[in-house]
Amino acid sequence: MPIISKVEAKSRQGRVINAAILIFLSLGAVTMLYPFLIMVSGTFRSEIDETELNLVPEYLVDTTALYRKFLETKYNQNVQLMNRAHGTMHFGFNHKTILPPKTVPRQINDLARFFHEFSHWPRHWDLLGASRGVKTIPENLRRLTTRLRHRYQNDLSAINVDLGTVLVNWDFRRFMPPNWISARYDFDPNVIYNEFFAIEDGSHPTERQLVSVSNYFVEVMILPIYGVMDPTKYNDAHVVDIDQYVGYLLPPKVPDSHQPTLRKEWIEFVTKELNVSFINLDDVPDITYQDYLKGKYGDIPALNQSWNARHESFQKILLPRRRWLSGTERNDYTGFLAQQPIERYRLDAPEYAWRHWLEAEYGSVNKLNAAHHTAYTDFNQALVPIAQSEWQYIQNNTWRLRWTYAARNYINVFDAMIVRGRAFVNTIILCLLSILTALLVNPLAAYAMSRFHLPGTYKFLLLLMATMSFPPMVTMIPMFVMLREMHLLNSFWALVLPFAANGYMIFLLKGFFDSLPPDLYEAALIDGASEIRMFFQITMALSQPILAVVALGAFTAAYTMFMYALIVCPKEEMWLLSVYLFQYQKEVSMGGMFAAVLLAAIPPLIIFLFAQNIIMRGIVVPVEK
Repeated sequence: MPIISKVEAKSRQGRVINAAILIFLSLGAVTMLYPFLIMVSGTFRSEIDETELNLVPEYLVDTTALYRKFLETKYNQNVQLMNRAHGTMHFGFNHKTILPPKTVPRQINDLARFFHEFSHWPRHWDLLGASRGVKTIPENLRRLTTRLRHRYQNDLSAINVDLGTVLVNWDFRRFMPPNWISARYDFDPNVIYNEFFAIEDGSHPTERQLVSVSNYFVEVMILPIYGVMDPTKYNDAHVVDIDQYVGYLLPPKVPDSHQPTLRKEWIEFVTKELNVSFINLDDVPDITYQDYLKGKYGDIPALNQSWNARHESFQKILLPRRRWLSGTERNDYTGFLAQQPIERYRLDAPEYAWRHWLEAEYGSVNKLNAAHHTAYTDFNQALVPIAQSEWQYIQNNTWRLRWTYAARNYINVFDAMIVRGRAFVNTIILCLLSILTALLVNPLAAYAMSRFHLPGTYKFLLLLMATMSFPPMVTMIPMFVMLREMHLLNSFWALVLPFAANGYMIFLLKGFFDSLPPDLYEAALIDGASEIRMFFQITMALSQPILAVVALGAFTAAYTMFMYALIVCPKEEMWLLSVYLFQYQKEVSMGGMFAAVLLAAIPPLIIFLFAQNIIMRGIVVPVEK
């Protein structure tokens, strides 16, 4: 009976009531829809904007926000790396002071030519960006994982043999890209770095993090002593004043005695903080280095054994220039440097090579200023326009980058749960097995009680229903002990067998089977049908609505199983989707978790959409005539 009759609904008061009900229902719908839309919007975010509550992520409509997003990704979510490359003093990628630079097309074009024309670009002068993430897996790290998986055909044991490690999965989130510039960094080449460098070689120059010796000097020598923002203390201690730390220029040669403080800092930085691969020697012949090595090793076989090299003679060994040094060779070069006067040291890095290239290209500072719209007084003041190049790259690839960042979390979730992990496959298998057993065991039990009127049927039903009065947690420990004794832990048997029969489903099915006309069975008996045939062709065929309800219940129970599955199947290869999501939330950002939850909700939604008519018939019309 309706609350408002048809006659009352036509009156003014009835219309007001109907309008009020509609408004309240609409408001209720909005209060449910808005949080859902916030969650959907969160799937497109990363750490830089995960706390924002706008329905549309800012980077999808604002290029400046996209610029900050690009920097966050390129510099591996480490603002210190961005400051080191840009020479800036920012404290986070989401800081509104990070604005796109004013671009000069000639500077950007010259930088592109510099990268293109520079022969034998040293490996340690740049670093592949988007190669490490705290919680959001960036694109190049995902490419690295994919290349390694293909190379070893998903065989972890094979890569463990090559690396001498005990990797338990293909998650390389803890992979550490090279820290070329630090004096304390060294690495042994292995297959991971080989694939990493292969990706870097095929990347766009703007996607790489350019090494800057000057900015590293500011980071480790200037800021800890003189402060971050105001250069007053620095100017008080030095002969040459500076206006700001941004664009600081470290001389490639040691300052003379007229700048004692800077000279002391330069020497300490070069000898203690800077990797020797960035130090060359002027006016030192190769034979001096060869004699040093000959005096230390005596013969070339001893050197080759120590360096793990294949030099034919000492005369073939030249002073290292623009080459990464590692292991014993680096130690020997460090010892040789210690014997040379500090005035012969010369720093060699991208910013110095850029200035030499500009000098060779333009010849005079005036021509450079006219082309680059600058006001330099010397070529040594020329800064590498890396920020301009990044901004131009974003403008040329706006929609591609937006799509990349929007789809990133979904791709990572799909890769984690389906490609690299078995959680989704395990859950699908469990759901199919649960539905199959639920549609076989429960109907057979209900059919026997309904068809044959066994003695004690209702007592047995009461016993089955009584099990529902106990919380499921109470039975977990006994079931775990039983499955352990039967050696069924970490198997689908442990997940399916304890729930094959359900007291409530048997009770529900028996009531439905009791409503079926007995004449159908009598006619089937006259025609010579067996019980199995009557069960499948009469009982099951006429019970599709209630069977749909049973199947949906079995699917829901299996799909949402968590605590019990975590107890009886603790091994990672047997994790279900719910267990994996519980572990996954500890490793990913809020956006990654939102994407995982949203993707996990799709299968139940699809099941309901396709089965809703049958399900509603089973709920609304529990009896068929």
